[in-house]
Amino acid sequence: MARSSRSLTPAWAWLCLVLLAALLLSSGRAAAAKGQAGDRDEADAGEVALLLDSRAAVPVWPGVRVLPDPESQWSLEEVLAAPQRFERPSGTPSNLGRSASVLWLRFSVEVPGALPVQRVLEIDYPALNLIDLYVLSQGELVQRLRMGNQQLGTDKVMPARAHAAPLSLPPGRHELLLRVQTQSSMVLPMTLRTPQDFTAHESRSQMLLGIVIGLALCMLIYSLTHWVSLRDALFLDYALLLAANLVFVLAYFGLGAQYLWPDWPALSMSVAPMAVMVAVAAAARFMNAALAIWEVSPLISRLLHLISAAALLALAATLTGLLDYRSAQGIVTLLGMVATLVVLPAAYIRARQGAMMAVYMLFGWAFYAIGAVVTAGLLRGHVEPTFWAQHVYPFSLMVEMSAWMAVLSLRVQAIHRSADRARLETETLRTLAQTDALTGLPNRRGLQQHLAALLPQARPQQLLALFLLDLDGFKPVNDRYGHDVGDALLVAVGQRLQAQLRASDVVARLGGDEFVVLAAGLPDESAAHALGQKMLGAFNEPFVIDGQHCRVGLTAGYALAPLDGHTADELIKRADAAMYAGKEAGRHRVQRGGRSLAAA
Repeated sequence: MARSSRSLTPAWAWLCLVLLAALLLSSGRAAAAKGQAGDRDEADAGEVALLLDSRAAVPVWPGVRVLPDPESQWSLEEVLAAPQRFERPSGTPSNLGRSASVLWLRFSVEVPGALPVQRVLEIDYPALNLIDLYVLSQGELVQRLRMGNQQLGTDKVMPARAHAAPLSLPPGRHELLLRVQTQSSMVLPMTLRTPQDFTAHESRSQMLLGIVIGLALCMLIYSLTHWVSLRDALFLDYALLLAANLVFVLAYFGLGAQYLWPDWPALSMSVAPMAVMVAVAAAARFMNAALAIWEVSPLISRLLHLISAAALLALAATLTGLLDYRSAQGIVTLLGMVATLVVLPAAYIRARQGAMMAVYMLFGWAFYAIGAVVTAGLLRGHVEPTFWAQHVYPFSLMVEMSAWMAVLSLRVQAIHRSADRARLETETLRTLAQTDALTGLPNRRGLQQHLAALLPQARPQQLLALFLLDLDGFKPVNDRYGHDVGDALLVAVGQRLQAQLRASDVVARLGGDEFVVLAAGLPDESAAHALGQKMLGAFNEPFVIDGQHCRVGLTAGYALAPLDGHTADELIKRADAAMYAGKEAGRHRVQRGGRSLAAA
């Protein structure tokens, strides 16, 4: 146990360092973002238009002013009539967290030169529900566009993963107003891009997400095929967990609405928290089974079952409309956190016990924690929605799923080892059932198995000889020297018989001092008789048992297949009759038991 503890110490140190680095990175980035926001506040004491020069991408947030509309009461005319109501947003750039359900945004742009420019306004947070964009030039409304995940795919102004609107802006100053409505968080990473840069940015995002989705699909196929072949529920739980996380990624990053359900916008409004509910339910079952937590703590095991059931109940409530988006999101977040906190002590105990499954799961949790912390900070307005801050979650999720895939590989190894042990135990039991406990030779059942294999091969030119042997003078030796010497003598008899035979011949003990020899492939009766005489001659020398010279003889009767019979019972019956005839004729002889002798 001490060795296991020492080997885990560096791993725990690395895990702690990774988590600490993630927290410091997140807090440092948030602090830096707030500082940058303060600098911009000082620089933007007066409203300054964003200059649309030769840059491929112009961040919008430095020029944004906001107007909360929690009651959804402001019309466009009222907003335009009261520009003083707009204020510079404070806090994290491009992220207002859980803000009002409706928010107005306002910023100005300046197009230099004498030629119009083409730009794409990108809002790279697909969870926003409705976005109304108004473009004004010299106080006149010149363009109105609608975006958001409540739109049908055919109604979108641009078929893209993110919310995007094409703009054609002539030289001069223009004002842009946006009315944003969402059930999720007000995450607003807005950029004015050239069409070429927008295409490149979208391609980069979709390529990275495609890598994640491809890996997830490979692991999903692996887990499902192993579930079908092994019938182990652990693989099904992992498949459900992976599939639910995959659906969440597709929904959260807008790929589902773009490619899978463009004509069902209601799915984009609810599928993300429902997918997480399925993931929590499956993860609780997976952790319980993989770590065999009931052996560590029955209470923790029961709690995980309750968490799994609660997640499924929340899923049913969401499907029936009893839970709205934010309530569902809050409940499933709480259930996920509780499940992790509950199982961590049991996983740590398992790791200290040397269970590699627990080590792999803790390793996966460490990386998942990075993505979860950053994403939680993003949704609550504490992390700036940069490209990597938004995409760290799926990559940390894949690291966790890959680590848990190692758990499945250990499970496969354990199943194979268990099957090998069961097969070995079965073979051992079968061998014991067919083996004489004293001599290690085949017993009556084992003899039947050998006869069943050899009899079909017997031919007139390839005879099978069955010798039934009975020791002469064994009882006096057993009575004089005791059962221990008698037992040792029987073992020595079996060994001496085997020494006279070929490796393919079989020596069996029926019980007492009766033995049977099977010799296959003999050309004629004379070969069988010669073999019997050879065994008879081997008993001319006495046996030395525990310093005692014990002399016993041998009387043998034999039958030949297929000449004397075709079945085991026929051969044994005729060999037995020949052996008893030999006993009556004076013992220590070999005699064939043909059909006439058996009948007599």
